[in-house]
Amino acid sequence: MTISDEAAVIAEPLDDSTRITSEFGSPRKTIGLVLVAALGMYVMAMSMSTALSLRIASVAPDTKDVIYSRTVAIGALLMLVVIPLAGALSDRTTSRFGRRRPWIAGGLVVALVTALIAGISPNPIVIGASYVVLVTAMQSSFNAYAVIPVEAVPDAMRARVMGIMGLFGALAFSGGSYLTGALVGQPVLLMTAPVLLAVLTVAPLLALYRDPIKAKAEVPALDVKNLFGGLIVNPRKHPNFGWTWLARLLAGIAMASLFTYFIYYMIDVLQVPLPEVGAKAGLLTLISAPISVIFFTGSGWLSDKVGRRKPFVAVAAVLMAAALVLGAGATSFVTFAIAWSIFAMGQAIYLTVDLALCASVLPNAKDAGKDMAVFGLALNIPNIIVPAVGPTVLALGGGQNYSLLWIAAAVLCLVGAGLMPLIRGVR
Repeated sequence: MTISDEAAVIAEPLDDSTRITSEFGSPRKTIGLVLVAALGMYVMAMSMSTALSLRIASVAPDTKDVIYSRTVAIGALLMLVVIPLAGALSDRTTSRFGRRRPWIAGGLVVALVTALIAGISPNPIVIGASYVVLVTAMQSSFNAYAVIPVEAVPDAMRARVMGIMGLFGALAFSGGSYLTGALVGQPVLLMTAPVLLAVLTVAPLLALYRDPIKAKAEVPALDVKNLFGGLIVNPRKHPNFGWTWLARLLAGIAMASLFTYFIYYMIDVLQVPLPEVGAKAGLLTLISAPISVIFFTGSGWLSDKVGRRKPFVAVAAVLMAAALVLGAGATSFVTFAIAWSIFAMGQAIYLTVDLALCASVLPNAKDAGKDMAVFGLALNIPNIIVPAVGPTVLALGGGQNYSLLWIAAAVLCLVGAGLMPLIRGVR
C-alpha cells in the first residue's frame, strides 16, 4: 500500500455506529462504564509515581533522586517489551470472559499485591523492585482498559469521550496528589489506596461491559515469531503511524521532564519542606483544574465538530513548550504555578485530541490492543530517557540545573509540533 493509498483509506468517512453497537452493545452504556472506571484508573495511573517519590524520600532522603530515577527508568525499560506484548496477547485472547476483561482484572490483582509489599518494606531496593512489577502490571491493566473506547465507541464520539477521560485524569491527578500527600505517614495506605480505588471503580465495567468472546479464527494467530516481530509497526509501511508516534514521543519527553522532577524542584529550588510538598503538589493541580475542565472537554468537542486533529495537537505542543520555558526560569511558587497552568492547558488538548489521532492511523483493527500499546510506549519511553539523562543534566553548572533540562524538553516538544504536516490523510 502506498502513502496515498493509506491516506485515502484513513480519510474515508465511515459510519461505524451500527457495527459497534452490534458487536459491543450500546455505545452510551459503554461510555458510562468507561467514564466511571476512569475515576479510579486515572487516580492510580497518575499518583503512583508521586507515591513512590514520597515513599523513597521518607526512607532514603539523601539518595532519593538517584534511587527514584533508576527505579522509574527500570520500570519503563521493562514496559518497552511487556506492554506491547500484553496488548498483543490481549488481542489474541479467546477467554469466555472476553479479550480485555482478564487483562484488566489480572493486572490490578498483581498491582495490589506489589503495592502492599512496597508499603510494608523499609528497604529502598525492595520498594523499587516492587514498584517495577507494580507499574508494569498497572500499565498492562490500564492499556487493556484504554482500548475499550477505541474499539467500542464510534469515531464521531471518540474525541469527546477521550476529552472527558482526560478531564477525569487531570482531576484524578489533583485528587491523587492530595491523597498521597495525606498518606505520607502511612506507607501501606500510601502505596495501596490508589490501586484499591481503581479496583472499586472498574468493577462495574468488568461486570457489565459486553466484551465480545472471540473464536481463534477471529483473532490474529498466536505465532511466537510473528508475535514478537509484530510488536513494532514498520514506519515505512505505515508512515502516518510512524510520524504520529514520533511526535507523541517528543511530547512525552516534555511531560516526563516536568512530572518526574517537579516534586524535587519544589524541595530543592523553592525550599518546600517534605511534609508540605504533597499538599503543594495538590494545590498546583487544584489551580489547574478549571483549565483542565475547559480544555479537556472543549478541545475534544471542538475537534469532533470541525473534523480536525493535527492543528489541535500542534498548538498543544507549543503551549507545553512555552510552559516549560517559563517554569525553567521560575524562582517562586506563584511563577511556577502559572507555568504549571499553561502546561495543563497544552497537555489537556494534547492528550484529548492526540488519542483520537492515534486511533485514526491504526494499521489494522484486529491489532488495536497491540498498536495502542505501541502508542503507549511513546509516553513510556520518556520515563526511561528522562530519568537516565536527568541526573547528569541536573548536575551540570553546579547542580540543580532544572532550567537546562526543561528548556531542552521544550525544544523537542516544538519539533514534535512541526511533524504534524507529515501525517497524511488526517486533517
